[in-house]
Amino acid sequence: MSEPAAQRPLAESLDLVAREVTDLVAVGDQLQELISRLAVAAGQVDPAAMMEAQAVDLLSQRLSGLAAFLRALAEAAPADVAADIDKALRVLTLTEQAQRLSNPATAPADEGDPMTFWD
Repeated sequence: MSEPAAQRPLAESLDLVAREVTDLVAVGDQLQELISRLAVAAGQVDPAAMMEAQAVDLLSQRLSGLAAFLRALAEAAPADVAADIDKALRVLTLTEQAQRLSNPATAPADEGDPMTFWD
């Protein structure tokens, strides 16, 4: 990780988390597409498996709602409130995620710039 984040505006930190969650929604959407392709390729549709696969859609919906909630909190946060996010960053196990949450320049774009694991 780069230099410590020190005091960050709370609204900025909340917005960074909302961006991260939005990126996870895109990953969930990619998983839904993969499951659909695999189901078509298998030729047989197992109803029980399809019901379980719908959990990925629910995951995306819940993450999307969480991102909207975080954005609303970010917009409502007073501009003069800051937080030392270093302790929170230390609990993250993925270095790249910690970097995205500590620096707006490394965060996913607000729209349409999800991490892509497969195409």
